[in-house]
Amino acid sequence: MPTIASEYNALPQQSWISLAYLLTSTVFQPIFGRGTDLYGSRLMLFLSIVVFDIGSLFCAVATDFIWFCCGRAIAGIGAAGLLVVCMIIISQMVPLRDRGKFVGAMYARTAIATVLGPVLGGIFTKFNWRWCFWINLILSGPAIGVLLFFVKKIPNRKRPGVSFKDVDFGGILLIAACVVTLCIALTWGGTTYSWNSAVIISLLVVGGVLIPVYILYEMYIPRFPVIPLEMFRVRNVTASTGNYFFSSVSMYGLSNYVPSYYQLVRGDNQLVSGLEVLPYVGTIVIFSTLVGYLMSWSGRTRPWLWAGGFVNVVANGLLIMLNGTLPRAVEYVFLALSGAGVGFIAQTNTVSAQSKVARELLASVTTMTMWSKSLGGIVGIAMQGSIIQNVFLNNMLADPAAAPYLPQLKALSGLHSLPGPIQTLASKSYGKAFGTMMIATVPFVAVGFLFSLTAEEADLGHKPGKKGKKSTPKDEETAVAPKGENMSRTIFPPEKVSGDNANV
Repeated sequence: MPTIASEYNALPQQSWISLAYLLTSTVFQPIFGRGTDLYGSRLMLFLSIVVFDIGSLFCAVATDFIWFCCGRAIAGIGAAGLLVVCMIIISQMVPLRDRGKFVGAMYARTAIATVLGPVLGGIFTKFNWRWCFWINLILSGPAIGVLLFFVKKIPNRKRPGVSFKDVDFGGILLIAACVVTLCIALTWGGTTYSWNSAVIISLLVVGGVLIPVYILYEMYIPRFPVIPLEMFRVRNVTASTGNYFFSSVSMYGLSNYVPSYYQLVRGDNQLVSGLEVLPYVGTIVIFSTLVGYLMSWSGRTRPWLWAGGFVNVVANGLLIMLNGTLPRAVEYVFLALSGAGVGFIAQTNTVSAQSKVARELLASVTTMTMWSKSLGGIVGIAMQGSIIQNVFLNNMLADPAAAPYLPQLKALSGLHSLPGPIQTLASKSYGKAFGTMMIATVPFVAVGFLFSLTAEEADLGHKPGKKGKKSTPKDEETAVAPKGENMSRTIFPPEKVSGDNANV
């Protein structure tokens, strides 16, 4: 980001490179999820790829910083669809008992991209950073071709007769306003503006007021609400979304700030620091894949959900000690332990929530679990970034000799060009800031673990027999709603689904 911002002479505004993307990707996830109910998964997937490519093209050719950020915002819209629609397609096409294996593979793919992204970005930046965005267009071309010419039908629960006028535009506007105001407040608070400034307080108040307004609106007005609130009457949906939200504060924070830790505290370059996330990401890949098979074999979710939550709490507690004084091998073990905890719960939350709702709610429940993860990530990145920035600067400015270098210190850029004593102070200060960040993170992970303890056991359709044989899988259509509730009433009125979807 500093390289891109420097080219546009916008180093103080570099946070908007990620913020523009995060805002739109978060706002549009429930919209794309609802779109699959109304217009089908194939159309939404195609639209997601095209919009993502348009945003990448804007970024690749942008001549000023504003246009570049617009491109990032457009790409975020497409990314929202890609994340949600792919998960929904899996839930629609794969039997519940095998779903964990496929969802785990999706998370493994995301984890691998988390490592490859910064590494490839560092390589591209040495030549021309615009290739970070041109490559998206090159890679998505075959995907569009396959979708257009080979994937003619994707089973889904699209309801016949739904038209454009049925889209919940009021809910979309309310949810967008709420998420944008709160996310900007959390991102600017303590960095661009102080937490007690009029700007931050106003944003928090507006965002806070919009939450009950949005809930009341969705309860009584739209025919097809963006987020059907009835699904939260299902205990596993509430448990999974709560666990995802609070656990993601740690997931996203470690992915974002561990490379910075190794650059600023350990003195590694961008390429090496990107690879040093491998202990964390590698165990996410291994355990998310392994647990997917364990769920399919055992027909259970709670043991893996609880084990992951417990390991995650312990690992995040151990990461408080990362300050540059421990042997690197010990740091890698702590990161690997945290990755294992994430790998246990990554797909388990989604499958646990899906197992307790009727098929008509699969898209909405899948979207909600993914959305809660993204919201938790934004809260985590904003909170942790604010803590690191404030603790780091307070420690640095305690030494008057650091005052002349305040612009570089605020941007956390070009620190290796500072005088030796200032570099040493910066390294120690960032190590202390990272530890403080983890102290603030542990309570969030602990609350996520408590949410997981409230989940009911999921019946995924079969359990191992006495001699290793498996009993007959249960038909997924028996997934239930809470007693006395018709959970499909806000999405699909009781009428037969016709056409290609009739037998799905």
